[in-house]
Amino acid sequence: MEKTKQIRNCSIDIFRYICAILVIAIHTHPFEDIHAELGYIFTEIVPSIAVPFFFAVAGYFYINKLISGKPVFVSYIKRLLQVYVIWSAFYFVFLFVKDVVKDGESLFEFIKKCIFSFFITGSYTHLWFFPALIFSVCFVTILYKAGGIKILIPISIILYVIGCFGCSYYTFGVRIPVLGNLFVSSNFTVIRRIFLMGFPFFTCGYFVSILEKRLQKSSRIRIGLICSILIFIGEIYLVRKFGLQVNIAVTFGLYILICFILLLLLQNPMPQLEHISSRCKTAANFTYYSHPFFIFVISLVSLKICRIALTQTPLFILTFLVTLILGLCIDKINNKYLNLLVH
Repeated sequence: MEKTKQIRNCSIDIFRYICAILVIAIHTHPFEDIHAELGYIFTEIVPSIAVPFFFAVAGYFYINKLISGKPVFVSYIKRLLQVYVIWSAFYFVFLFVKDVVKDGESLFEFIKKCIFSFFITGSYTHLWFFPALIFSVCFVTILYKAGGIKILIPISIILYVIGCFGCSYYTFGVRIPVLGNLFVSSNFTVIRRIFLMGFPFFTCGYFVSILEKRLQKSSRIRIGLICSILIFIGEIYLVRKFGLQVNIAVTFGLYILICFILLLLLQNPMPQLEHISSRCKTAANFTYYSHPFFIFVISLVSLKICRIALTQTPLFILTFLVTLILGLCIDKINNKYLNLLVH
């Protein structure tokens, strides 16, 4: 029997690139130089969907392949580690020049810091995604092999609720016995990223696969998306109005919103945009991995050579353009070594 070609979900690839641009916004704070509230919206609120979406997409495809019986674990971890090691090496060289050569940091302290960051916090600011994703993949696989797939979603939701009380409902969370001590701990950011955000959104992908079978009508998904947007905006408004948050990295409404965004994209794969989506996939990966380096380089060049101190919005635009152009060039060249940077 002839195998049917699997339809590529172009919608997800295109939206992943949009999310990669939003991650640039997190680190450049666009529009803050124009208006403080506008800057907050495009730095804290809108971009908060970006990394959770990455986790949810990864979880959707990985867990479904795992449950279908495909031997996916080894190849998936190998691919993650390959990309992570390459970009870690790149940023470690960058940090070596910056911290050891320029600032005189001890080589021993630098090596110790690199080892710790590689395994725990992420080799650079944004690369925490990899330790969190690797943990999620390993834990889900072990739980599945042990026959505990049914408790996967309840565990992740409990952890996510704890994360919400440590972030958007902080004033309530710090009053909870035991958990309150966790929320004020200096290690909470790392714990939140891996266990209370990364893992729950990774398993959110599995939850979406369950919802996908039950919400087959596009009208229901569209209505759900509209409602989830309103819930997301309303919750953030109330949390900020009453000063409940220490940050809004995770909210209850965000989880619902990610579910319906992914559901809508899955229902509308738009295979006719395959050529565009392929480029978006490459550009999204390159943009996410490389943008902190180009933020630094663009800022340095503009200040030292052009004698211009860039404000937030021009820095965002230039970083977006540079990463897009280079990402498209890598896609066009299609060299097996350069491709290692974006796969």
